[in-house]
Amino acid sequence: MGLFGIATALLLTANATGASAETTKERILREGRIVIGIHNRSPWGFRDEKTGKPTGWHPDILKAAFADLGVTNLEFQVTEFGALIPGLLAGRFDAVASGLAITPERCKQVAFGAPDLQAPDAAIVLAGNPKKIHGYADIASNADIVMGAGRGSVVTANAAAAGVPTSRMLLFPDIESNLSALRAGRIDTALMASPTVIGLLAGKGGTGLERAAPFDVGKAQTNFAAIAFRKEDVDLRATYDEQLAKLKGSEVFAAIMKKYGFGDPETVPAGITTAELCNRQP
Repeated sequence: MGLFGIATALLLTANATGASAETTKERILREGRIVIGIHNRSPWGFRDEKTGKPTGWHPDILKAAFADLGVTNLEFQVTEFGALIPGLLAGRFDAVASGLAITPERCKQVAFGAPDLQAPDAAIVLAGNPKKIHGYADIASNADIVMGAGRGSVVTANAAAAGVPTSRMLLFPDIESNLSALRAGRIDTALMASPTVIGLLAGKGGTGLERAAPFDVGKAQTNFAAIAFRKEDVDLRATYDEQLAKLKGSEVFAAIMKKYGFGDPETVPAGITTAELCNRQP
């Protein structure tokens, strides 16, 4: 049999045995390596300035969940927050481990793992809270108040639902520009998820700023963060959820919560599921 005949026979044999391409999960387990997308923001997913190693709430959770499967090598791809999902869908990384909130709109694009953190909206203001901002109603009712938020963030939808006009929302590609605008007086408050606010004010970048407390979000729904996967990577997401279920309630999980200053307000209540969050009504 000639070379062409041998190649043809091999191809027919492969088709007959149902040979298929390696899945993302299989490749990750084989290599012990997963590529994750982050927007380089504490506490969600970022590179430690001192060590250069990947860290953050979601990278730590992902690493702990997959540790006993031999996946210990986390590689980073840094992008803007609004580019995380497009980057995942384009195959630049295997998962987004950087504080995405589960929303019905995002669920149409990606497959979220189980919720791992509760993240209500919170507001950062200048020390002393000069505009006395204590809720979305205050922002909506005062025509002199301008708020800042991240481009693509969920807080913009919550603010709009509470009556804040888009003309008084400035959207920023990153947190640094948001906080710079607050310090410069271009905005009066910067809206973010509470875990982000906790991380910011605990660091050196929080000088002269404070969290508006209390902050009434009105009827806005509480957000829940999770790691996101491509919809076709069903087996990868299922494996992650199994590992996360084992991790929750362990001392390791409690230590990661404590590491980032999270407590009961950020703990996901029992019974909250991804399916419910994907299908909930505004």
